[in-house]
Amino acid sequence: MARRFPPLSSWQLEVLKWISDGCPEGVMKGFTYKATAIALQGRRLVVVSKRRGSWSASVTDDGRYYLEHGTYPQREGPASDEVESQDATVRAVRRTAAKKPRAVKTRHVEIRETFMRYRVMVTRVQVAERYVRAADEEDAAKRVQAEFDRPYGYFGSWKTTNSEVEVIEAEQTTVIKPNPLSKEGPLLLSIKDAGKALGLSYSTVTELVNRWEIEHVLIGSRKYISREALMKFIEQNTHRGYHR
Repeated sequence: MARRFPPLSSWQLEVLKWISDGCPEGVMKGFTYKATAIALQGRRLVVVSKRRGSWSASVTDDGRYYLEHGTYPQREGPASDEVESQDATVRAVRRTAAKKPRAVKTRHVEIRETFMRYRVMVTRVQVAERYVRAADEEDAAKRVQAEFDRPYGYFGSWKTTNSEVEVIEAEQTTVIKPNPLSKEGPLLLSIKDAGKALGLSYSTVTELVNRWEIEHVLIGSRKYISREALMKFIEQNTHRGYHR
């Protein structure tokens, strides 16, 4: 599916226009615009370059298209109604994931767990101030650059002036794993997994095991319950009608 970006904010649009004008000096101050330019580069609107201490940026074809039309260029991908359908599916999956899972009533049901994986881009601008003895500005820049190139150069001297966190992509992933009571599940279950299979709390299952109402297997200092022992416990405690 083609990547969809949110519309630019007023500040991002201002930085994009400034880059389109050739980055004239005296307009932008501080370092905030550099972080914004890097965020625009993630949206394929500009290209940022840093070489030997000099910073430059240029507008891409997508950036010029956005300045002219106020929107991103259309690319090959699913139709808009299909995108809306996929978005509706994602929202439905989120609502389903928020609900409490129902107890498993059969022995051969697979467990499907759906997750959303997000790609997040973090942009941070840091500055460091140093004092050096030098003959001129060029010599001062070379000395500072030499110090910066050393491992852990300026360690502890950096100060963050601006940061941006932007979610640029989302992907739905589904993990399918067998139910502990299915044929593909393990032969022995921990107390915690046995409680999930029975729909009982960890403390309740522990008490039943300690009272020998559920057979268990002792491995080292840990107790495990077989699938057959769980089914036997359910059969022995299943009653019909009134029980006196």
